[in-house]
Amino acid sequence: MTIDKSLARKISGAYQSTYSQLVRFFRNRLGNSNDADDLSQDVFTLWLNRKEQSPIKESRAYLFKIANHVLIDHWRRNQRQAKSTVEVDETLMDQNLTDTQADPSEILEQQQRIQWLSDAIESLPPRRREAFLLYRFDGLSQSEIAERMEISISMVEKHIAAALVHCKKHLDNQSNKN
Repeated sequence: MTIDKSLARKISGAYQSTYSQLVRFFRNRLGNSNDADDLSQDVFTLWLNRKEQSPIKESRAYLFKIANHVLIDHWRRNQRQAKSTVEVDETLMDQNLTDTQADPSEILEQQQRIQWLSDAIESLPPRRREAFLLYRFDGLSQSEIAERMEISISMVEKHIAAALVHCKKHLDNQSNKN
């Protein structure tokens, strides 16, 4: 994709003047800053990748229009993930209860570990959780995840690795408490 110099200057100027406002916009609506930077970057990526090449008269207004759409998509993804996590928890608990002919203390320990893992996954930042769930539970490849989330494969790898480390630490901490 080639971008003419005047468009590049316009995008660069809009980035410098609007980026911090977009980050603030996302932080205020999400209640945290975990994804505010990522979503702000997504806004500019969408602008650069737009198919329509007609000139944009008011770039700030256009960027915030994109930001609203990005925010709605983000909320929808999180709702789907929360639903998916609950379904995974229920499936794992049902499977563990029916597959095991263990004594009640073993069943209780397994249920505790499942709950700890669920808590660990829920405490991940939303984009990291999404990448992890798509990889581990939906069985998507890293390249499929990168395409779906519109991020690089390297970023997918980082999200998955960090999620695994986070879950292991969380489980270790919980095991040490008991």
